[in-house]
Amino acid sequence: MAAKVRCIVTNSEEGRGAFAVRVDTDETVYIPHGISEVLELEDFDEVLTILVRNQRVDPPWMAIKARRLDEDGQPVTD
Repeated sequence: MAAKVRCIVTNSEEGRGAFAVRVDTDETVYIPHGISEVLELEDFDEVLTILVRNQRVDPPWMAIKARRLDEDGQPVTD
C-alpha cells in the first residue's frame, strides 16, 4: 500500500541516497539515489513523497516518487 506524505530531508550525501522523516509519524524514509540526485536534495528540504513499505526493516519506508515543496508547502513545478 502506498501513502502520499510530506517529509523533511535529514541526511543527504552527494552520490548516495537521502534519508528523511515523515512529518505525520516521525518515521524514517529512504529516498533512493536516483530521486535524490534529480531533485538535488539537501538537508532540511521539504518534499512530497509517495511511499511504500521498505523491503528492509530499517528504515521502514522508501520513496518511489518525490517532489520538492516551496516555502508555502506547495509542490514546485519545473
